[in-house]
Amino acid sequence: MLKIIFRILFLGLGLFTTYTFGRDTFEPIWHRLTGTVVKGRISGFLAGRNSASVQREPTGVRKGKTRARRPVFVYPTAPAARDSLEGRSSTGGFVVFGNYELNERVTVVFGQNNPASAHIFGFQLILTALLVTLLGLFMIRIGVLGKA
Repeated sequence: MLKIIFRILFLGLGLFTTYTFGRDTFEPIWHRLTGTVVKGRISGFLAGRNSASVQREPTGVRKGKTRARRPVFVYPTAPAARDSLEGRSSTGGFVVFGNYELNERVTVVFGQNNPASAHIFGFQLILTALLVTLLGLFMIRIGVLGKA
């Protein structure tokens, strides 16, 4: 009975992880191919996991360890537009040395009809989301097959 419970939990957690981080992996690539590409800049970093506070430092200390923070970026709504929006990345980096710097220029991609759903098109964010997506797929495999 305990085995079935753990398999169901692995399957559920794997589906959630794969869906959440799979979107962060493939939406930037899809928008790069079919959407609008503009240049933006990093305007700050989110203070915590659920915090709306924006900090100026790219790293923070959590439980005595230095962690990379998720970037906040400003970008124009079209390649030649004067108005801009602010976006918040839902994915952070695994390592501190690969993190973005304040006021760094970044490539921002979004759908043609929805500039509010923008993503930073950056190697480190897509790689991080891809690794977590693969972990989610592995958890789904454990949940379905019952073995690693």
